[in-house]
Amino acid sequence: MYSQQNYPTSVTELPSLELTLDILLNRQEKDWGCFQVLKEGEFYSLYIPTLDSFKLYKNPKSENFKGYWRNYRSDILPDVKSRDEKPDIFLRNRSKQVEEKKKSKTLLKKQRIIDVKYRFNSCPEMYRLNQMIAKLIRDRLASNLTFDPGTEVMPLILATELEE
Repeated sequence: MYSQQNYPTSVTELPSLELTLDILLNRQEKDWGCFQVLKEGEFYSLYIPTLDSFKLYKNPKSENFKGYWRNYRSDILPDVKSRDEKPDIFLRNRSKQVEEKKKSKTLLKKQRIIDVKYRFNSCPEMYRLNQMIAKLIRDRLASNLTFDPGTEVMPLILATELEE
């Protein structure tokens, strides 16, 4: 019998799921195989047999993602502008001032902190998918990141569970 910790939380151990999640993050459709991605309005929906569907929204003007689990039979899409809708995956951006000491003088530089937050889900499969998708978004943001070393410190990009 496996404990919850022994199940894979890395997509590299599940290649067909990794391919599908990559297609989801690229906002493309995949209508073949066990895992499918379909475009529904402004969302791309991940369909996995026996699970609810995962609706992913990406702001077209920025690298801002929001993901929601919904009953796969429901045609109602989440309202991304509503505060009543609690996304299961979202980004939290903040910045802080960091002191950088060079020889005899201290410079204040800005450091951006991008935290990909995911919610706990009582369904272990959906919880692990939240973790996997959050880590993939984190890795994607890290690979596309730019910053000015003259005024900024290397941004910190995290994927953490939301503490409620």
